[in-house]
Amino acid sequence: MESLIATRSELLDRRRRAVFVAQGRDLLKDKRTALVREFRHHRTELLDGLEQLRNLAVQARQRLDQATAVCGPEALASGALAAATGIGADLQSRTVAGVQVFDLRHDPVRRNPATRGWAPSLVSAHFDRVALAYEEQLEWLLDLCAVELSVRRLATEIARTTKQVNALDNIVLPQLRDEARRITLTLDEREREEHARLRRARTRGAALAAAGDGPNPTWSAA
Repeated sequence: MESLIATRSELLDRRRRAVFVAQGRDLLKDKRTALVREFRHHRTELLDGLEQLRNLAVQARQRLDQATAVCGPEALASGALAAATGIGADLQSRTVAGVQVFDLRHDPVRRNPATRGWAPSLVSAHFDRVALAYEEQLEWLLDLCAVELSVRRLATEIARTTKQVNALDNIVLPQLRDEARRITLTLDEREREEHARLRRARTRGAALAAAGDGPNPTWSAA
């Protein structure tokens, strides 16, 4: 057991530190509550978005298979090259309880047939149906990127904050309170010993005083 300096100042220091640690723990719990609230919101959005993305992927694949059967893979590959283009995106962030969460702003993904790189009158309608299906899928995918990134960051911070709360609750606070208890016991023991010593001193003093008040011995002259 660690030896302690059992003084009043050390006792007050342990109590002060325990109060400070408890306040810090409560602040961390408030932070965790805010993070969990934000996490649940983003998690719901992510799960719903992933389900929609799966449905869009299935639909896009079905349209691609149909178009491949009708138009042939070479024609579709040529159309894909003609429709290829860049999409501008801007990742923005905001802070929730000290943690950055993200929003992704991007250019419109869905296009009309006239801007896809081919002449609608010269190609099959399957081209536009396939293009629209994959544009919708890409749009959902871009929207979910920032949501998933935010969920990962929030989950990591929630785990870290929970670890800190547990350390303060289960290690730091019990240790400080135990040290304060041990110092208190030592000080109380010292106080009892001091009272006992004073009682013994008073008893001896009273006995000596009583002996001094008794008759003096008589000496005969030589």
